[in-house]
Amino acid sequence: MTASSRNQVSIEDSSTGHGVFTELIIQGLKGSAADIGGNITPASLYSFVDQSLGAWEQRPIFKTNISRFLPIRTIEAKVSKATLRKLSKYFPNPTDEYSLDPSYEFTNTPECEHKIIEPYADEYNVQKFKDLQLYESVGLIEPVGTEHMYFAAMENKSCKLTALGLHYWRLAKDKRF
Repeated sequence: MTASSRNQVSIEDSSTGHGVFTELIIQGLKGSAADIGGNITPASLYSFVDQSLGAWEQRPIFKTNISRFLPIRTIEAKVSKATLRKLSKYFPNPTDEYSLDPSYEFTNTPECEHKIIEPYADEYNVQKFKDLQLYESVGLIEPVGTEHMYFAAMENKSCKLTALGLHYWRLAKDKRF
C-alpha cells in the first residue's frame, strides 16, 4: 500500500509531523478500519484510507497477491459474539420484521416528564431493545417506517435486517462465530 501513485504528490500535514496517509493508517490501526468483529485487515485498512482521502486529489495504491485476508490487528469488537449470535433468535427468518411497542423504550415510565404510552417500559424488553439498538448502530438492522429506533418502539412499528445484517444473520444461523 502506498500513499499515492507515482505521478501524484502525497499531502503532508505539518501539525502531525507526517503525511495525511500516515495519519490515516495510524487511525485505521487504532480501530477506525475495524469491522464489527474488531478485525482490521489490509483490505479494510485500504478501504478506510481510500474513503478518508475522498476530499483530496491523492489516491492510495493497494496491490496484493493473496488468497485470504487475515487480520493484521484485532481490537475490541463493536458487538460481542454472544450478542451477534442472538441476531438469528430475534429474526428467525431473514425476511422477518421484529415488532416493537412502547414497552421496549426505557424512558416510557410514569416517572418521566414526557408523553408516556401503555404498555410501559418492561425490563425484559428494554434489555432486548439495547441489543437491537446496538445492531442498528453498526448497520445490521434498520427501523421500518421511521428514522429512529425510539420512534419505531413508541409508534408500535418494527425493525428489519439490512443487507449487512443478513450476512451476519447467516453467520449466526450457521453458528460460524
